[in-house]
Amino acid sequence: MRESIKIKKSIRSGMIAALAAAVCLGLGGCRGMKLENKTEIIEEYTEPQAMILVANERNRYENVYSDKVWSVQVGNEGTGFDKLTIQNVKNFMEEIKLLNMLAADRGISVNSTERDMIRRVTDEYMNSLSEADLSYIGCDRNDVQTLYTDYYTAEKLINSITETVDTEISDSEVKVIKIAEIATSDLKKAKAILKRIKIDGESFSSMASRYTETDTIEQTLMRSNTPDLIERTAFSLEEGQTSNILAEGDMYYIINCVDGYAETETLERKERLSKALNTKAVREILDPYRAEHNIKFVNRFWNDMDFSESSGSSVSNFFDVYDKIIG
Repeated sequence: MRESIKIKKSIRSGMIAALAAAVCLGLGGCRGMKLENKTEIIEEYTEPQAMILVANERNRYENVYSDKVWSVQVGNEGTGFDKLTIQNVKNFMEEIKLLNMLAADRGISVNSTERDMIRRVTDEYMNSLSEADLSYIGCDRNDVQTLYTDYYTAEKLINSITETVDTEISDSEVKVIKIAEIATSDLKKAKAILKRIKIDGESFSSMASRYTETDTIEQTLMRSNTPDLIERTAFSLEEGQTSNILAEGDMYYIINCVDGYAETETLERKERLSKALNTKAVREILDPYRAEHNIKFVNRFWNDMDFSESSGSSVSNFFDVYDKIIG
């Protein structure tokens, strides 16, 4: 599967934004929700299906921070970190459900080859579960396969949206450079420094460390929408070249181009901008759909969950197994 927007990163960050507005009409496994003067029946995930991801996140945090993390209070209202984690899983699963609704509307589903792949993922995950895991989660093979299928379908939808997005960005647009800078408030001093560098052959770095009046000598620069004199000059320099004196406010600057193409930083910026274009394309389609299909799970088991008792479970590989086989 081509790299695009990895929805799993949302849940792994532990800080998922609430993406669905509340529409609570009754209790039970299915919900009737009024949408544009029509009612759709949306089947919620069951408690065992929810527990697959709840256990995954609980154990993932405990593996890093120990079970003491659940006593931490977060936010202005002092919400327990356990409640926040459960809410984040709920939000994530609501979003997966929404993405699957949109996928169905667009005729996107898994084919037989993909189903075989999902069965392999399911088998490997089920084989990794201990008796304690199975007791705590309460899931069976069908629950796991349902989650993996919905998760795969959600990513397939996103890839179908982004595959036609032009994310080609030229290096000149995103190029990052590294410069060294000497700053002084004394023009006479700046002229003397420039002479010693350009005529006497003094090292720029040694002069900068001795005479600059700022804390930072080296920095990275990228092109902005409103470039100032220093940025314009920096991008006009060849690698190793030193500028003349630049006046900005009450200060005088001399800059040197240390690296005319910072490869790692440029590639990282290019990747960030490409992802931003993909995200924009998805939001342009998903946001209006979400506005017409606001959903929120209202099954009572979400409120009853807490991490006060030891689970005995240790499994935290739900997404790792998926990545290993499907990627």
